[in-house]
Amino acid sequence: MVNRRAFIKRCFALYGSLLLMPACKKEMGRQQYRCFSIDESECLGAICEQFIPTDEYLGAKEAGVINFIDKLLYQRFPELEPDYKKGIRALEKYSMDVFQKTFANLSWEQQYTVLQQMERKELPETYWEEIPQKKFFDMVLRNTMQGYYGSPRHGGNRDYVSFRMMRLDYPLLVGQNRYE
Repeated sequence: MVNRRAFIKRCFALYGSLLLMPACKKEMGRQQYRCFSIDESECLGAICEQFIPTDEYLGAKEAGVINFIDKLLYQRFPELEPDYKKGIRALEKYSMDVFQKTFANLSWEQQYTVLQQMERKELPETYWEEIPQKKFFDMVLRNTMQGYYGSPRHGGNRDYVSFRMMRLDYPLLVGQNRYE
């Protein structure tokens, strides 16, 4: 025979585990974004990781920069979403035509070379009729820097990685930082 107190404890334990099941299921899958498909987020992640690669600190992708950009487009600047999609589509088409691989699946050196060419406007213009390649490059670079070096409350800079890298106090409080 189970007493009432043990029964209530078991009910709460069961109810609590049921609440956690959806969260566990979501963690097992790939992260979903509001503005980007999985393929688009992988391409964008590869670009951002080229801008701020992982070294002794997390790189842009692991620091949540794609989450920052997705949140930025969804909440603040939805008019930029078509530009991102056009740029990603153009870059993926170029990568598939030239390398027979998606941009995210190119080697590190190939990605670097393609982005250098994009920055200098040296990629074939036939791929960049919907959005200028330099405009796309600059937009992603700017938003990557904002997401990596900005406050974590905006969706990037996971675990204050850039603050630790720059040896800043966190959370950043105006008038409370101590610099060495």
